[in-house]
Amino acid sequence: MDVFGFENNREYTVSWWPKISDHIQALSTIWNTSRAFGAFTVPFNPRTDKPTTIELLSSTVLTAIRLYMIYVVFTTDSWDLMFTSSSQYVEKGMDILLKIPIVLVVIFPWIFLLRKVQFIQISYDIGVFDKQMLKYNHPLNYQFFHIFATLFTIVNVVVPLIILVAMRGVRFWMEHFIVLTFIGSSWSSGLMFNTVFNILLYHILYRVQVINDLLRYAKCQFSKMTSRGNTTANKKFPFLFFRKLLYQDRFQLDTANTLALIKTIMRLHDKLGDIANNCSRCFAITTVLTMIHVLVSQILTTFALIRVVFYHYDAIELKDCILYIIGTTTYCWMPICTIWMAGDIKKRTIVTWKLIHRFINTTDDIEVEDLLQQFSEQMNHRSPSIDFRFFDVDWPLLVKACSEAATYLIIMIQFDVKK
Repeated sequence: MDVFGFENNREYTVSWWPKISDHIQALSTIWNTSRAFGAFTVPFNPRTDKPTTIELLSSTVLTAIRLYMIYVVFTTDSWDLMFTSSSQYVEKGMDILLKIPIVLVVIFPWIFLLRKVQFIQISYDIGVFDKQMLKYNHPLNYQFFHIFATLFTIVNVVVPLIILVAMRGVRFWMEHFIVLTFIGSSWSSGLMFNTVFNILLYHILYRVQVINDLLRYAKCQFSKMTSRGNTTANKKFPFLFFRKLLYQDRFQLDTANTLALIKTIMRLHDKLGDIANNCSRCFAITTVLTMIHVLVSQILTTFALIRVVFYHYDAIELKDCILYIIGTTTYCWMPICTIWMAGDIKKRTIVTWKLIHRFINTTDDIEVEDLLQQFSEQMNHRSPSIDFRFFDVDWPLLVKACSEAATYLIIMIQFDVKK
């Protein structure tokens, strides 16, 4: 099933949105806003692979400002007044958990500087892949990705600010404006850092499906079904992308063009492996820390809400717990989307494998079969997947996390009731 229900070989454009010409512009809203919030200082397509003086200075200044603001936040009464609970476990737990993202954003700019070479390579590989897509008239859908990134950018900026205002009101915000603005911007920075990773995964997912589309076309081109005419192929593949391919003179139904197309698909698949590997290297540590933090935060806020609703009711505390749940659930969607995208990438890669072997089983040409066997062997050793060294990111990971969360939640409730 296609993510969000869209088909890859259809082009999505709207007249009221600016035209987007490349993948750099498609990522510009989330990337530039993240830079504005201090998540990192590196542009997506820098001119040099070494950290520049401006990038080093800006990262140093950001770190100094954040360390000073962390000291201010932790030594004033605004933080203690913001998070209160009748349970010391909830209050102290929330105090620690909500400080962690503020501390984590201090290291984000330095991670990007250390991984600058990988980010340059990601941008370059996506550009190479897209040039090949253009040769085969496959829609790039840059505008769709730009809209998608813009919407998530707005959510990442607005949600933390709304929750902070709703918790203690506008007057409290104005009295502690500098501190609360720093807290809100730090949370937004952390959300956008993780969202950048998810959007890059979405780009990979889209391009895995491009490979599957091209493989389907290659099989259609070389099969006996297409040799009877273009009408059958149009019934099989009604989308504009395939119609354009079938009516182009340079895509004749012969062995040479089929071999050339399969070789191109193999190169594209190898590029996707590079992109996925570099994404994993750049975001692995922070994503694992985010997953652990999200799990503990969700357990604690759910426990706080159950406690207030069922056996320790307080109207003000109930309101706070609802806001806690909204905030942590929004935060929780970051790793869930990561698992979703990574799992779908793996699933579509399996589809690629099936298409290759289906093609092998239906072709009578020795050259085509040998090349497809090489492609299958390539996939044994190199496929686009998100690997965090200790584990693969897939749906079973979420199932395990939910079962662990339920177990610890039951233990916490039993322990609190017996007190």
